[in-house]
Amino acid sequence: MEKLKSKKGGKALYIQIKDIYREKILSGELKHGDKIESEMEIQKRFGVSRITARQAILDLEKEGMVNRGRGRGTFVIWKPAIKEKLSEIRSFSHEMELHGRVPGTSSFTIDREQVAEKAAKIFNLDPREEMYCLRRVRTADDVKLVYMVSYFPLDTDLPIREDNSTESMYEKFEVIGTGKPKRIEEEFSAEIPSDEVRNSLNIPKSLPVLARKRISFDEEDNIIEYTISYYRSDLYTYMNSTGKIIYQQ
Repeated sequence: MEKLKSKKGGKALYIQIKDIYREKILSGELKHGDKIESEMEIQKRFGVSRITARQAILDLEKEGMVNRGRGRGTFVIWKPAIKEKLSEIRSFSHEMELHGRVPGTSSFTIDREQVAEKAAKIFNLDPREEMYCLRRVRTADDVKLVYMVSYFPLDTDLPIREDNSTESMYEKFEVIGTGKPKRIEEEFSAEIPSDEVRNSLNIPKSLPVLARKRISFDEEDNIIEYTISYYRSDLYTYMNSTGKIIYQQ
């Protein structure tokens, strides 16, 4: 049986318990659909309080590892990482559907904001100018997977409402006449999540994110979008393969 460390200055007991179950899930010892011990069983197993056992399960749920159901118990909902091929660029919704996952949106806001430094350089704007800034948390099977921050020029007539927040932005571009991007440039990097990203995805500080930065161009090579997507590195990976680039929505 796993033993908890009680040294002064060490990890809190609930974090140690969470890490034990997290490792069992990631290693495959506990698989998708498996039921894990109840709070009372965890309490007895590790000799901790009921509050400590409950907090460990709550943290596992926040990280998208398990789902608690009143009267049903706690079940593993984590699935192995999604692998997307770089040779086939698709919308998030289409990609999730191809992997047998149900896409969704758990958070959606759009505002006029002063241009971020990076976006200002890309759009060749004064940092004091404003742009549309769209922030979304996209989910797969109700698990928070990616936090997206997108910038659009103010002359982009965005028909965005809360009730159509799960629709593809590129489908909206078709409706308003902007058209789908004809060319994209992308950059990938591993980053330590900021507080904004960490809180949006409910992930620990120790979990890196995969930052995907995309610049989209129209048929006249004008920039129509700049998006930074922060993916959970434990749930999402990219594969590079040769072949013709396919753009789909």
